[in-house]
This record gives sequence, C-alpha cells and structure tokens, in this order.
Amino acid sequence: MFNKSFLVREIVDTLAEKEFELFLSEGCFDVAARKDFLMLIKALVNVDGLLKIQAKSLRIISYFTSAYPLIVSLKSNRGFLEDDVIYSRFNLPVVTLKMFKRLVREEFIPFIKTTRGKHTVVIDTRILRERRKEMRLSLEKLSRKVGISKKALYEIEKGEVEPMRETVERLEEVLGVDLKKPYRLRIPEKKEYLKTKDAFQRKVSEEFKRIGIDNSPVKSAPFEIIGKEKISLITALSFNMEKAKMIAPKVKNLSSIFSSESIFVLKKSEERVIKGIPIILESELPELETPKELRKLMEEKKE
Repeated sequence: MFNKSFLVREIVDTLAEKEFELFLSEGCFDVAARKDFLMLIKALVNVDGLLKIQAKSLRIISYFTSAYPLIVSLKSNRGFLEDDVIYSRFNLPVVTLKMFKRLVREEFIPFIKTTRGKHTVVIDTRILRERRKEMRLSLEKLSRKVGISKKALYEIEKGEVEPMRETVERLEEVLGVDLKKPYRLRIPEKKEYLKTKDAFQRKVSEEFKRIGIDNSPVKSAPFEIIGKEKISLITALSFNMEKAKMIAPKVKNLSSIFSSESIFVLKKSEERVIKGIPIILESELPELETPKELRKLMEEKKE
C-alpha cells in the first residue's frame, strides 16, 4: 500500500543512488537535496492535500536559496496522475514518482503539461518554422495535412498557444522532426513575502530589511525567516535556550545543504553559539547598520 513514508523512502533512495547530500524535514518540504544544484521536495500521496500556505513558503524558500521546488505525488482527487505529464499546484511543478526518478537520472522528458484538463506540449517553434519552410509548405498546406486550421497553426508557430499533444505528434510525423522541448526544473523568479506572525518575528524581519537583508518569514519549516544578501541566511527565532538547543542540529545540517549562513535570534542568552551557530540577541540588532556588520558580529560570536 502506498503511503507517505513509502513515497519519501523512494525519493530518498533515488537521490542517494545519485550521491545527493540529503536532509529530511517535515512541513513545506520533506527532502532537501544538494549535488550540483539544490532541490526542495514535498511528498504527497494526494496532491490536493497541499496547502496554499505550504506552497507559498516552499516558493519563498526556493527563491531565496536558488533551489528547484518540486512536488512528488501519486494522485489527485480525480484519480492517479499520469507518468508523462507535468502537473501544477499553486505555481509549483507536480510529478509522479516515476517522472521524478527520470528527472534525477537526467533523462529527456518532453514538456507535456495540463491546461484546463487538456494535455498541451511545449515545443521548439523555431524548428517548426524552419522545417516547414525547408519543405516549402505554406501555413495553409501544412495545416491541412495536420488537420487543424491555418489560424491555429499560425498561433502555434508564433508561440501564442501551446499545441495539443495529438497535434504535435501529427506535426512531427509530417515534418519528420522532433519538436518537443525537454522539461527543466526552474527556480522561482517571482519574489514573494509572508506576513509576520508575531511582534518578535516582525522586529527581526524589519531589522534585517533596515540593514539591507531582503527576507521573508516562512511557515512549516525548521526556521522562521529566510533572507538573502550575497548568500542566503536562515534564521531561527527562540524565546528560550532550551528550544534553541533542540532545533540547533536541524538548523546546522540544513544550512549545510542550503550552502547558507545560519543564526539564532534570541530574546536573551549568556551563550554566544549553539552547535557552532552564532546567537544574536534581539537587543543587538538595532545597533547594526549593514550586512557586513552582521557578518562581523557573527564571526565574533564564533571566536
């Protein structure tokens, strides 16, 4: 019987075979994996169980860490997902376990996606146009051979619409060329932010922005704030040392996977570091003027 534990185990085994460095979590992502690039993977048996806030946090973390976000799932409320289609939920790509394994193994995967319940294909319109002209076929003549209107073919060739899978197959048969573009994972390009949950988080976030560190709160993650200046910065907040010590190993391991800096911001503490992670007091933040001063303070804490 398929369940989430099985799904996560299969994902981890597939990544381990390719010698990815791995970190397991719970929340907006279940697996962080790094090799030549960083992936943040959410595993769901039913993709319709993905919460909007989880998806937004995953997109935000991926943006700030230059990671590829991905949902691996088996089905939706409508039934099982198809193995050769790239689905989407809340602007995140969704693939089956079989498709995920092909992605990790760097196989060629045609970019077939769902649009309003129909399967469309992302094609190389340059090849289409050049091959049509090479064969001396007018738009009207090729459209008749393929069985679509001249207007539809014009829009496809101009990249204004993405053709149906059946149309692409007929075009490839008539022209004798491969038109399908390969699917590639992407880092989110849109910058997004979540609202702060309390006064402590709001103050830390505002202080970071004041000194020049773009950042956003996140939810359902081992840390509360993700930021970026020259490199990403993951920030865990805590009101007490005991809680900080409990999550410190996770934060330290995750910062290694992310190739990022990490800090704790505490209300008060007599200690300077936890597991090698510098502790910055809330009261110290207003004294900082630049990211460089923050980095200097972080290094001083480690000494």
